[in-house]
Amino acid sequence: MIEKSPTAQHPLWMIVGPALGTMLAAYQIGALIGPLRETLERDMGYSTTVNLIVLMIHFLALGVGVVPGLLLGRRAPNAVAAPAIGLMLIGVVLLALAPAAFMVMAASLFIGFGSGAVLGTALALAGQAGARRTAMLIAVAAVAFVGLLFGLVLGWFLTTALSWRWVYFLAVPMALVSLVVTGAGGIVALTKKPA
Repeated sequence: MIEKSPTAQHPLWMIVGPALGTMLAAYQIGALIGPLRETLERDMGYSTTVNLIVLMIHFLALGVGVVPGLLLGRRAPNAVAAPAIGLMLIGVVLLALAPAAFMVMAASLFIGFGSGAVLGTALALAGQAGARRTAMLIAVAAVAFVGLLFGLVLGWFLTTALSWRWVYFLAVPMALVSLVVTGAGGIVALTKKPA
C-alpha cells in the first residue's frame, strides 16, 4: 500500500518529478541573474531593450504557467508536469542553438511557461500533503533555492570560462532526468491505483 498523508489525494513521492523540474526552472533563473544576459546580448548583437523583452517574456510566461500548474496539477500532476518539463527541454535546446534574437524569445516563452507549470504542480502537490504540507512546501522552496544557487554559480562559471550556450546544454540532461522521473512516477501511480 502506498503511504499517503491523511488528506493527500496523491502519494507524497509523486512530488519528486515536479520538484526536479522546479530545480531546473530555478537553475535557469539563477543563470539569467548572472553575466549570461549581457553576454547573450553582446554575442547576439541585439539591444538592451531586446534583452529586457526576452527577460520579460520569460517571467510573464512563468507567471501565466503557474496558473494551470496550480489548478490542474493537483488533479493530474504527471499530465501537467511531464509536458511542462518537455516544454522546458525544447526551450533549452532552442536557446542553446539560437542563431538570432527571435529564437531566444521563442525559447524564453517555452522555458518560462514550462517553468511556471511545473512549479505550480509542485506547489499544488505540496499544498495537499495534509499534515505534512508545511514540510513539503519548505522542501519545494529548498529545492528551488538550490537550483537558483546552482544556476548562479554554474551560470557564471560556464559563461565566463566557456560560453553561455553551455549553461543551456547542461540543462538538457537535467531536463531529461526530470522528465524520466516524472514519467516513471506517473506510470507507477497508474499501476498502484486500486481496481
